[in-house]
Amino acid sequence: MSPITKLRGSYALMIVIIATTIAQMGVILACQVRSGTFLGPIFNCAILVLFGYMLGMMIWRIIRQMYLSQKWIKHFRSRKHDKLTKHLNYIYRNWGTEIIVVQDDSFVALTIGLIRPKIVVSTMVLDRFSKMEVKAILLHERYHCLNHDGRKLFLSSLLVDAFGYLPIVKPIVSYYETWKELLADRYAMEQMGTEFYLGNILLKLAKRENHHRCKTAVYFANTTLQYRMMQVLEPEQVVKVPLALLKPFLRTCSILLLLIVGGDS
Repeated sequence: MSPITKLRGSYALMIVIIATTIAQMGVILACQVRSGTFLGPIFNCAILVLFGYMLGMMIWRIIRQMYLSQKWIKHFRSRKHDKLTKHLNYIYRNWGTEIIVVQDDSFVALTIGLIRPKIVVSTMVLDRFSKMEVKAILLHERYHCLNHDGRKLFLSSLLVDAFGYLPIVKPIVSYYETWKELLADRYAMEQMGTEFYLGNILLKLAKRENHHRCKTAVYFANTTLQYRMMQVLEPEQVVKVPLALLKPFLRTCSILLLLIVGGDS
């Protein structure tokens, strides 16, 4: 099975399980409304509390995302280097993606924005890396923009916050995040025609620790460096990223079974 098929299949499985969980909770709550016993059996009370928790976490994540997005965009624009920003936007004007250069001595290379994704890089990136390496970094981020990975990452985080109690959710989201970076790297290598520049970048990043962090963005540098290095060293081979789903799936099915049996009782 190809990684893309496995990725889409596992994510679809997670969505189906989450939808089934929501539907079953809806049935239980509807029965409570009809019977008028919101504070009846302990099981029904637990379902009501869990449903309220999920709804509250989703609302909190959305509000927090909106606040942090505005905060970081405002921060980056306040530190924008106008001359370098105009220069990069002119060079890559055919991309149709806004690039913002910020004055910062740490490594900043990320995609930010849910509706209109933007690429943000720091002056440190332009100073410490060659022009071809900078292009590889920008191509990596352009892939995230073209695929709206920031939006998908936000939705995944929303699912983890609201449904993290389902054992199958976190490993699938982690698997998705890993492959998101691998696919962006592969896009950059294909566009560059070589893995040389990306390999140089990853080696340099492995030695650095001062990565600028923003909780609303998709990053060039993260914890998937080992798999990304494997892909650079053997670009013709498919990187094997482990995804152990059997035990999480069985535990999740146990929770669903408990919901179904408890709802029917």
